[in-house]
Amino acid sequence: MAAIKYVNLYFKLISAGIRAQMQYRFAFIMRIIGLITAYTGTAVTMWVMLYQFQVLGSWTFFEMLFLYAIAILSWGFCVILFLHFRSLDTYILNGTFDRFLVRPINPFFHFMAMKFDMASFGQFIFSLIIFIWVSLELHIEWSSGKVLFLLASIIGGILIQGGMLVLISAIAFWTTKSQQFYWVVMYPARNLTNYPLVIYPKIVQWIAAFVVPFGFVNYFPAAVILEKGTPFFPVSIGYFSPLVGLVFFMIAYCVWMLGLSRYKSTGS
Repeated sequence: MAAIKYVNLYFKLISAGIRAQMQYRFAFIMRIIGLITAYTGTAVTMWVMLYQFQVLGSWTFFEMLFLYAIAILSWGFCVILFLHFRSLDTYILNGTFDRFLVRPINPFFHFMAMKFDMASFGQFIFSLIIFIWVSLELHIEWSSGKVLFLLASIIGGILIQGGMLVLISAIAFWTTKSQQFYWVVMYPARNLTNYPLVIYPKIVQWIAAFVVPFGFVNYFPAAVILEKGTPFFPVSIGYFSPLVGLVFFMIAYCVWMLGLSRYKSTGS
């Protein structure tokens, strides 16, 4: 019953946020267009890169687009749910985080539900177009098993990227500053997902698999769907993407709650 109560509360909170965002419809539409344009620019860069060489680490242009689309789709959901965690340090420094502690709901849930970024639908539009285009070009046969695996892998990717944002934000409980770590850790890790891991040195691939598991966001699942080899790793490793996402996020949540237990108001 408690879970149902939190789900109902979450939808009430985000519906209020959506109504607030829709008060500025022009800015909302322009941000969607801006996101689509930005991701299209990266796709064009890939095409230019492969124009002469045709393949990059055995991955063709359309295979890389498929890889990229999975990353963007999971990141879109992650932005909606967790991106505002990177500004947790601002709330702590201003003393406004205290309001999340005086209400009779889980502070983590309350902080997560306070914002719902509608503009991220621009990423969904881009990903959907790419999925349809690439599926036709690569003649991917979408069986029910592949569709379910893709959906589970996307959920895993959301949890991995969301977990990293949560971990980064938790640093603020000890240092009162954490947003800089987003650019040091999260931004480079996300850039890794734009290209197949096979092009990177072996040590980078192992880090992306077992330390900062962004390889499970799109590379390993895409290799399963496209039936491509993954040097240094068994192809079946991609099937663990949902489990890796769940475990990683639970670790991040526990660290965040540990930091919360040591939180002391700045008194601002």
